[in-house]
Amino acid sequence: MFPGNAYEQHLLQRAAAGDPVALTAPGVLEITYGLARKGASVATGLRWFTRLAVSELLVVTLPFDAAAAVVAGRLRAAQATPPTGARRGGSRAEQRAGWVLDLQIGACAWVHGHAIATHNRRDFAAIRDLIAALYPSTPPLAVTGPPDVA
Repeated sequence: MFPGNAYEQHLLQRAAAGDPVALTAPGVLEITYGLARKGASVATGLRWFTRLAVSELLVVTLPFDAAAAVVAGRLRAAQATPPTGARRGGSRAEQRAGWVLDLQIGACAWVHGHAIATHNRRDFAAIRDLIAALYPSTPPLAVTGPPDVA
């Protein structure tokens, strides 16, 4: 996420329509970590995202509350390691940490009734399928690609 990219355009279009985009608290953590880890080269992006994340005008932040934590815990018990493995990059510990964050993101979105828009459709499709197996009588987690902005 950077100023001027398709995600920002999508957020601004949705906000103008009175329909803010929701981010999960674990998603905010993951994006902030990724930007901060890259250092000064993305300092502008980090400042922009920090302002966006706390802005009530554009974004709703979905909490990682008790209901989401229970779902995420059940998901992790069902699939402790990421299905995509080395494709995620990083050490095995980083891959697992990323998977746990993805489980938390998926659980937050699903518990609060939101879809996931992501480049990482394969892992979130696996999370969608795990949720469907664990909670078969409930609506599934919707997983889509990133926003298409003209």
